[in-house]
Amino acid sequence: MRAQAPAAELICVGTELLDGKPDAHLPAIALSLRAAGLRLSRATFLPDGLPALTDGLRGALGRCDVLIVAGGLGPTFDDLTREALAAAVGRDLVFQPRLHAGIRRKFARLGFKPARENRRQAYLVRGAEALANSTGSAPGQLLTLRGEKRPWPRSVALLPGPPGELGPMLRDEVLPRLRRTYCRGVRTRSLTLHICGLPESVADERLKPVTDQAGPELDFTILAGSGQVDFHAFARCASAARARRLIEGVRRQAGRLLGGHVFAEGPVTLEAAVGALLRRRRLTLAVAESCTGGLLAARLTSVPGSSGYFRGGALAYHDDVKRGLLGVPAAVLARHGAVSSACARLMAEAARRTAGADLGVSITGIAGPSGGTPRKPVGLVFIALAGPGPKVEVRRLRFSGDRQAVRQRAAAAALRLLWDQLSR
Repeated sequence: MRAQAPAAELICVGTELLDGKPDAHLPAIALSLRAAGLRLSRATFLPDGLPALTDGLRGALGRCDVLIVAGGLGPTFDDLTREALAAAVGRDLVFQPRLHAGIRRKFARLGFKPARENRRQAYLVRGAEALANSTGSAPGQLLTLRGEKRPWPRSVALLPGPPGELGPMLRDEVLPRLRRTYCRGVRTRSLTLHICGLPESVADERLKPVTDQAGPELDFTILAGSGQVDFHAFARCASAARARRLIEGVRRQAGRLLGGHVFAEGPVTLEAAVGALLRRRRLTLAVAESCTGGLLAARLTSVPGSSGYFRGGALAYHDDVKRGLLGVPAAVLARHGAVSSACARLMAEAARRTAGADLGVSITGIAGPSGGTPRKPVGLVFIALAGPGPKVEVRRLRFSGDRQAVRQRAAAAALRLLWDQLSR
């Protein structure tokens, strides 16, 4: 087995990425490459300009074995990735009638004729292989450069920017080809553990006996987001049996260190794990939301089959709606306020009762940036869980961050409360 994985780089193309638009590619691409036996060593953001793109591609090709370029394959004037790669490797672009015919067919199915600019998407860098795009109009490209004194050839994959197109193409078109080229004689195995109820730093500290084993055969990463912590382990070995033994050892050791904080393995979200517990226990759920504005309901209903356990919800933003729709007494609001343990408890009970559900969850808080007081600062949130018995559990939480961060963290905390209750 080669002692070191091939070096891979990612270039994300788009001036909007440098102007503050969030990038949706990097985490998914990095994890996919590592699971396939490759490692992402560098990621770069480049604007929509031919000189900058050409220089960036040329520089990356001088360093790496695998280069993945995301974006810039559309039909418009600022989609210049094809031209930049051709200039960087000193090759011309060749029109492909078959690709153009496929683009026309895709537009025809939608009842349109492609614009003249769509013809640009049918050009390949000379020597490149076209990569099928099942969801969009832009074909991808894979160019393999050989003949240099390197352990491996250099591969360049051009992929469209939209995540819904890039993800399937990377999984189905690019990674199988890269495995055949760069991972012969290498067997890989990966593990993802999803953790809730622990801050990232605490999870990292508990897992130190595991991560101290990192080396040529084992690699780890830990990431926090959406109210959970994800721990990833990757094995890259000469035999499948060896890779399997290493990952199984990590699973057992990490499970002992994390205790009951692991809620799932593999591609499972916290809302899906909560849904599975509701289904297993044959319980139904309703929600009442104020400061989160429907974020909790949106996460719960994003799970296929959620209609089997999710009854519905109330978006009671204004106090008048808390009184009229959920029956929160005016006296409670006057004495304790809408952001209070008392109000959260009554909202959760009303959601359960009104929807005829076994469980009711409520969220009420101050997302900011204004509206806080010394007694009730911005970021204060109350979350309540009612049912199936008479007890109502209420959690008082204080979140940091801007308005959107507080809202997202509150919805995630409600899911954690549900998971804690259902997994007991």
